[in-house]
Amino acid sequence: MIDFENFHTLDPEAVNTARALVNGERGESGFEPFMMTWMGFNGWMEAITGDDRDRHMINALADNRRATDAYDNLLQGSAEFHRQVRALSRLFPVLDLRDTRKKLGRDAFARLPGPALILACQRASVKQVPDGWVEGDTPTWPQVLRTIYQIRCNLFHGGKSPHNRRDRDLVRRAQAVLTTFIDGSECFDWR
Repeated sequence: MIDFENFHTLDPEAVNTARALVNGERGESGFEPFMMTWMGFNGWMEAITGDDRDRHMINALADNRRATDAYDNLLQGSAEFHRQVRALSRLFPVLDLRDTRKKLGRDAFARLPGPALILACQRASVKQVPDGWVEGDTPTWPQVLRTIYQIRCNLFHGGKSPHNRRDRDLVRRAQAVLTTFIDGSECFDWR
C-alpha cells in the first residue's frame, strides 16, 4: 500500500538530501563518495557472485575465505586500516531503519532522543548489526561488511542526514573502511 505521506515523516534533512540527489545537486550532503563507492562495490559483488539480490551477495562475500583473509591481513599489516575499522566500531551497533520504523513508528528517530531510542529499540527487539560483536572487540569481516551494508540500506531508504553528526560519522567511517579494503586488498583485480 502506497502512502505518500510517509516521505514527509522523514527527518527534514533526509528529505532535503533526497531532493538534492534527484535535482542533481552533488557534493552538498557529503554522502556522495560513499554512495559512488558502494555502487561500484555492489556492481563488483553482483559480477563475482552471479546474484542480483543484495542480501545474497553480502552473505556470499561475508563467508568467502579469500575476502576474510584479505581483511585480516589488512588489519594486521595496515595501522591505518586497523584505526579505520576501530573508529567505525565505536559507533556500533547500527539499527535496522526499517525494523525500527516498523516496531516503533515512522517518527521514532525524530520523537525519541538517542538514549531513549536505544532503550526503546532494545525493548522492541529491533534488529541491529553487527551480530555477535562485543564492545571493545575488533569486528570480523562478516560483521564489518554486514554493518556497512546496513548503513547503506539506512542511507538509501531515507534514514541518514548529513546534518546529524552520528549519521555523518557512520557514513564517512564506512566509506573509509570500504575504500581502504578495496584498494588495499586489490579485490577488483582478483581472478
